[in-house]
Amino acid sequence: MVTPPGVLGAHVNAAKFCDHLDMSQYPAASLGAAVYLCGGIRGMERGLMSSVRDENGVEVPSDVELLRLAVPRRVFTLSQMNYIVDRLEWLHDNRKLIGGLKWVYEPRVLRFFLGKMEPTSDWPHRLMEKFRKDFGDSL
Repeated sequence: MVTPPGVLGAHVNAAKFCDHLDMSQYPAASLGAAVYLCGGIRGMERGLMSSVRDENGVEVPSDVELLRLAVPRRVFTLSQMNYIVDRLEWLHDNRKLIGGLKWVYEPRVLRFFLGKMEPTSDWPHRLMEKFRKDFGDSL
């Protein structure tokens, strides 16, 4: 986690969380997909994916790779927050299963909003197999 926390939410340092992924594999976006798959928790990538390409089509490196988890004041219960922490801890223990993403459709503007990505391997399937092994049908 990035500390101190900001007023816009909790930010997970995806570059450290997914240090096995190269920046070209979009670690923050990949972590966002994994968090959603394992917990139904939505986050917002703030990193290379939401950056732009330069006039030559080369990606401009971002200064950070963060996954922003919005935490509106007085909306979530303590049990919901504990659920998020539990899923992040499980995912951190199994982070090597998270793989990268690649563009399959990349518009010239608002690519992070309008574009489409897909996994670079079958990592979502392997991640969910491990999740089912650990949690079964208890959820």
